[in-house]
Amino acid sequence: MSASDVQTVETSPFSSSFPLPYRVLIITTIGLWAWGSNMQILSWVSIDVQALLTGGQKKNSPHRPIYKLALFMSIWVWINLLVYWKTEGSTSITLLCYLFVFLIVLCPFNILCKNERMRFIRCFHRVIFSGLDSDVYFCDKILADIMTSYAKVFGDLYVTMCILFIYNEGPIGDKYYSYVIAPLFTSIPYFIRFKQCIAVYLHSKDPKNTGREHLFNALKYCSAFPVILFSALQKWYKTDEVAISAEYWITPSTIFNLWIIAVAVNSIYSFYWDVAIDWKLSFFTPPGFKLRQHLRFENSIYYIAIILNFLLRFTWSLKLSSHLHIINHLEPSVFLMECLEVTRRWIWIFFKFESEAAEINKDPYIPLHNTSS
Repeated sequence: MSASDVQTVETSPFSSSFPLPYRVLIITTIGLWAWGSNMQILSWVSIDVQALLTGGQKKNSPHRPIYKLALFMSIWVWINLLVYWKTEGSTSITLLCYLFVFLIVLCPFNILCKNERMRFIRCFHRVIFSGLDSDVYFCDKILADIMTSYAKVFGDLYVTMCILFIYNEGPIGDKYYSYVIAPLFTSIPYFIRFKQCIAVYLHSKDPKNTGREHLFNALKYCSAFPVILFSALQKWYKTDEVAISAEYWITPSTIFNLWIIAVAVNSIYSFYWDVAIDWKLSFFTPPGFKLRQHLRFENSIYYIAIILNFLLRFTWSLKLSSHLHIINHLEPSVFLMECLEVTRRWIWIFFKFESEAAEINKDPYIPLHNTSS
């Protein structure tokens, strides 16, 4: 990043008002509110979310503890943000905000929805550390899929840790290998979901037929890697060291064209998979534009969801592109795209749970593994 780019970021009104560390927390808080509303609305249409996620019995108002956590996060983040503004950007305030949130999540005492926090920690531990020989539960798949919607947040977390613990004198630019490590962090959720697909394939009773679906699903998550890679290369080529170089091992225009192709492939592949496989809608089956036999919502809601998913899938692929984030006037747009991806995932969860419940009702022999203990 050139000196002019650094100065542009430093004088960015949006970045000054909503610095990156707080944007990470705000997006996470929005996700909590969205998840709580998912559980509430699904219970309204008689889908047993508790049974699908944990194999346990239906729980009255399972959304209320999530709303409590979301409310706590909302109040805590906004209080700290107000103090941050009053102290003219004190990094210590931001660090204390993160440490307190981290301690609350891990707190072993029976405060602030302990059961939900501990259940999340157990699920997160399985998602991160389970191997190819481990069972992959439905709740683990859902969490990993949600994590892919926060892929940019994973990259931002690395930059945030650099700001809070190492460098607090403005933007880190290309310090601490952020152009390399931040995209690697962005890739983590996709690698986790890829690993889960391979694990499910290895445990499949009929790998040549039904098991092939899991391989194609793994390929879908792999399609995000070229988007991240070619975008990182474009961002790297914007540094002064590369700009003054007379030779390129691959031209910037070629990288740009490859990035466009990667975005198109990832978006179309993911859109098809969402509608045809995850939601189990016959939208692409001749004669086309059909849904399925058993529906819990109005028909028009499904068509609206399909259109929104198509539009937001392309938006999300663009947001994986780190080279766009160094442009000052695009910074608010990038944050908006993160919020839109939370919205897309919020919509996706309704129909994913609906289709999963329909499969279990159709085949009562599908086991519901208890993951609540």
